Amino acid sequence: MQQKLFPRNISLRFLVDENLPFGIVEFLSSFKHDVFDVAASNIRGSSDNILWAKAAKERSIIVTRDLDYPIPKLRPAPFGVILIRVPSDFKAALITSIFIDSVKKIKFENLKNKIVVISPGRIRISPLP
Repeated sequence: MQQKLFPRNISLRFLVDENLPFGIVEFLSSFKHDVFDVAASNIRGSSDNILWAKAAKERSIIVTRDLDYPIPKLRPAPFGVILIRVPSDFKAALITSIFIDSVKKIKFENLKNKIVVISPGRIRISPLP
């Protein structure tokens, strides 16, 4: 039997930005989390403000590679943000692998009202401003 990704059998909501590989959507979905795949939706190509507002309204965690989110200026905030920072030449399989390896090390408590920055071999967590 597959276990939940995070403790306490909590089902989380994720908004996965269109700049990420589908493997991340598949991975999160396999744990029965509510995953909104922007790339497969009718809001594909929408501004960061629209995605931020949707995630905030639905209390979702934004998963993105986008460094341009105007985080300090937008309120209300989403549940949290996971920012994946990898070189632009990284292939989808490697990005997915880095994401999976990293989130297995993150505690649920470290997602709420936080920005989690994942890069190869490193995880940094700070509060949402």
